[in-house]
Formats: sequence, structure tokens, C-alpha cells
Amino acid sequence: MKIYIVLFLLAFQMVFSQEITVKGKAFNSGKFNDRIVYIVKNDTINKLRTHNHSLYENWKKNSKFENTNDDSYREISKNFGSDVLLFKNKNYNTHTDSLGNFEIKAKLSDSLFFESHWHTTKKFLVKDLVKKKKNTVKLKLETCEVWPTHPEKPTKLYVFIGKKIKVWVSPSSYCNMRPLTSRILSKYIVVKNIYGNFKKDTIQFTTYPPHSELIRQNYNPFRTSFSQYDYCLLYVAEYKDELLQATYVFDDVYMTKEGKWATPLKPKGLRNTISPDLFKPTKINFITPIEFEYEEKFEKSIKENFPEVYTKISDGKISVDYGYYVEDLFEIRKAGVLKEYEYLMTRED
Repeated sequence: MKIYIVLFLLAFQMVFSQEITVKGKAFNSGKFNDRIVYIVKNDTINKLRTHNHSLYENWKKNSKFENTNDDSYREISKNFGSDVLLFKNKNYNTHTDSLGNFEIKAKLSDSLFFESHWHTTKKFLVKDLVKKKKNTVKLKLETCEVWPTHPEKPTKLYVFIGKKIKVWVSPSSYCNMRPLTSRILSKYIVVKNIYGNFKKDTIQFTTYPPHSELIRQNYNPFRTSFSQYDYCLLYVAEYKDELLQATYVFDDVYMTKEGKWATPLKPKGLRNTISPDLFKPTKINFITPIEFEYEEKFEKSIKENFPEVYTKISDGKISVDYGYYVEDLFEIRKAGVLKEYEYLMTRED
């Protein structure tokens, strides 16, 4: 009896360890039904990428398409990275043709993942697929969140010092095909109200970043995104059903030795730079000095973009001792980027 059991197990193992060719059709739904569907064996690529970075990198390095002499493959790898080339490897991935047909080799013990942009992924065991007379897979559209639109004008403006809790990106979807626009959601602690007197201790607001950015200098600690700072003076407008960051303006702020909040003078070219020629900065005693080191090769750029009168630049180090207190900063913004909200600032609520 034991011999039969052993023979059965061996036969079972051989059957499930051998690869077979799985054929079928796969389609999308609705208005995207003409797009191709990707079939990934055992979700291999995503698993390696997510759970074992070193194994994933080693796999990319040793994959046969990495050593190809095909110039087009090398060009793709140079421009888009090795991830794109992983989808060329038919051992792990394939996709449907123009008629929805697919073909891939897999073991009966494998799983096949059917994926397509803006559609819900489906998973099938190969042993279940081969039992069907027709292997036709149809993917459903993902649930779509429609982003609010605001043809109306805002009714209130809130200006406050906020401490970052969380910033995350709202996933794009087929419901919101706004060209070159993404949506960011932010949650902050309201540390101090400057204008508008927001009633709650925390605030959540939406940001639609501008379509174009100024030159990204990214001088540490000066950044181009508000989300890269712990504390900011933020400007948020209230609409019917949403709070929106006003005109993507913000100012990073820091505590001074006198217990006041202030922002340091910025280099030229950043979105929130204030010209010292128009608004004279004040000497500020920051608790934590605003200073950093730079490489010698950037010295020319540093001297061109930082106002020499208000900064100390020497021996590969720069320190910024001038800036604007928050109360003065708000007045500067009112005369500039907040001008369009002037009708909301005629009186304090």
C-alpha cells in the first residue's frame, strides 16, 4: 500500500512540476476595452520588487535580456530602467494581442494574475483554468473617485502655522483626466492661527500642484514642496465641499530665540522666494541655525542665487541669518500671491 502511495505522490509531483501552455482570451471593460491585458505568472515581478529588493536587483542583473546585444533593448533600459525590460521576459509575463488572445507557459501549481491599468486584477490557479472549455477573462473597472470641481469662488481664507501629520497622493483614475494634474491630500496640526481663525485643532486640505515648476534648485534646507517641511505657514481657501491650498503658496517657518515664528530668506528662483529688493528682510535669531554645506563645484551657483548682503558664504558653508517674521510675511503675501483673495480679507471673522 505504501508503494502505491509513494508512486501516486511522485506522479502527482511530476504532473504539477511540468510546464504546460495556457491559452485563452482576456479583455477590459467599458470604454477601455481596446487596451491590452497583462498576464503575470505568480505575480513574480511585484513580489520581488516589494518584498526582496536585493533578490529583485540580482534577478534583473542576471536576466537574459540584460545581456542582449539588441540596441533597442539597451535604449529602453537607458531611458526607462530595467523594470520595462522585465515585461519582455516571456517566462514571467505576457500580454494579449489585438484580438485579446494570450499564451503563456506555466505549471499547474502556478497562479496567473490578469492586470490592466484602471481595472481590478484577477487571479486564477492554472489547474482551474485548464478545466474550462473557454478561458475568457474579463476585468472590471476599478471604483472611481470623482475629484470635486469648484466653479464658485471660495468663501473663507485660513492662514495658519501648521505642523505636518501626513501628506499623501490621491490615486489618479479614469474619472479625472485633467492634463498634467495630480491631487495631494494633507493633514496638519493647527499650531497657530494667523488669519481666519480655523476652529479645529487639525485640518485636512487638498492641493492641486501647478502644471509647471520653477527651476528645482533644492538647496538644503530649501525645497520646492511644502510637504518636505515639518512646519509651514499655510494658506487654505474654503469652498463648498473642500478646503484647497491657495495658489500653491507656502512658507516654511522656524521658531526664533524670542519665541516667534519666522521664515529665512530664500535663494533666487524658488516659487516662494521673496525679493529683498522689494521687501527688506530682518535679522533673525533662529533657535536652530539655517545653515548647510555645499560642494565646491556649486560655489558659483550658490553665490549667484543667494543674496550676499544677507548670507554668509565661505569655506563650503552657507548660513542665512535674515528673513521675515510671520506677521510681516502675511502682509507681503497679501500684496502679492494672495491678491486674488483680497475680498476675503476685508474684515476678520
